[in-house]
Amino acid sequence: MKVPVPPHLRDHPDRRRWNARYRTAAPPKFEPHPFVAEAQRVGFPAGPVLELACGRSGSALALAASGRDMVAVDVSDLALSQLVAEAEHRGLAEKITTVVADVASYRPGSARFALVLATYYWDEDAFTSACTAVLDGGLIGWEALVQRPGAGLESTRPWEIEPGSLSARLPPDFEVIDERAMDVDDKMSTRILARRKISSHGRDGG
Repeated sequence: MKVPVPPHLRDHPDRRRWNARYRTAAPPKFEPHPFVAEAQRVGFPAGPVLELACGRSGSALALAASGRDMVAVDVSDLALSQLVAEAEHRGLAEKITTVVADVASYRPGSARFALVLATYYWDEDAFTSACTAVLDGGLIGWEALVQRPGAGLESTRPWEIEPGSLSARLPPDFEVIDERAMDVDDKMSTRILARRKISSHGRDGG
C-alpha cells in the first residue's frame, strides 16, 4: 500500500532526500526503541500514542501490538508505506494512522496523547508542540543527536543540540524521569523521558 502524499509535499526536498535513502537502505528490522519498554515500565495513561519522524518504526508496531492507537508522522511516504505493509502483515493496520508531514511544521494539538516519541530528530518548534500534545500524566520520550567532542561551533548542525539540554527545554509542568547521554552505533545523542504533571483541573476530573 502506498501512503498518499499531500500535494504541497510532493516536491519537498526532505521528502525526496529521505525517500532516496530508504530506497537503498537495508530491509528494516522493525525493532522498537528502548523508549517503548521504559514507558511501559514507568506507566502512562490510557490514550493514543504519537511518534514524530518515525521512519519505518518498530516502536509504532510494538505499541500497536500492546493495544495502543498510534499516529505515525514522517515526511517520507516510502518509510510510512513500508511501516503500513508490515502492520498489515501483523494484523495491526487498524491501530496505526500514518501522516505524511514536515515534522517541523506539524502541529498535533493540545493534550491529546498519552505518549509522544521522537528519536534521532531535533527541531525546537516540534519539541515545543510535542510537549503541548501530551496528556496530564502522560510521557514524552525524545532523543536528539549531539555534536561530536572537539567539533567547533562553525560545524554545529541544526539537527544537533547540546548534551543534556533537553530538560532545560521542557515546560515547567514536566518532571524528568531519566536523562542521559548515549553513544550507540557511532551515533552520539542525548535522551530524555519526562512526565507531564497532573494538574489540579485533571485531579478534579472537571
